[in-house]
This record gives sequence, structure tokens and C-alpha cells, in this order.
Amino acid sequence: MTVRAFTINNVTYNVAQAPALQQKKLMLLVGALVAARSSTSGQPIDTSLLMGSLMVLPEAKFDEVAGIVLYKTIIAGESTTLDVGSFQGKITDYFKLVAEAIAYNLDDFFTFLASVKPDEATRDK
Repeated sequence: MTVRAFTINNVTYNVAQAPALQQKKLMLLVGALVAARSSTSGQPIDTSLLMGSLMVLPEAKFDEVAGIVLYKTIIAGESTTLDVGSFQGKITDYFKLVAEAIAYNLDDFFTFLASVKPDEATRDK
């Protein structure tokens, strides 16, 4: 299991990467949405784009995504797994952490998307 640390508003979270079967499910849940939003907006896939994409998901689908990407997430130095209740009064931090964890789990897909984007110089020719 691979773990990456993310710091949001001076709190460091250790996020375990989801197993491949869950990453596949995650890609099917959000991959097309993120690809479409990036393509139509011209924005690179970053935390802001991912947070915006999450805002249009139905709550049950968002909860499923969050469950996949935060399934073994703890605050650095602690041992209790986090859930949405850990973010009382800091819900934006929760969405940002989910977005960061999506990017972490689907990095290879987002790198692929960036590599096949038409070159701005040749798009109109």
C-alpha cells in the first residue's frame, strides 16, 4: 500500500492509495466527467477543476467517491481513520482532500489525458 501526505490548512493527512479494483471503479465514476470538464474549459486537471467536478455529483455518488479515495486516511501522527464528521466547520477542506486523493489515485489517467490534448498551436489549423 502506497501512502502520500497532503497538507491542507496546516493539517497533514496521510492518504493510502486505493486498491486497483477501487481505482477502476473511481475512474468509471469520475473519469469521463473530469475529462469533459477539462476539455470544455481548457483548464488543466488540478485540484480546482476536480473540486468543481465534485460539486455536480449527486451526494450518494460523491460519498462513494470519497469512500474509495479516503478509505484509509488519517491525520499525520494519529491512528483514527477520518470521515466527513472529522471536517465539521471545514467542509471545503474535506472537498479539497477528496480532490487531492482523486488526483493521487488517477494520476496515470490524468497524465494520459494531458498527453493527448491537442496542441494549442495546431488546434485551429
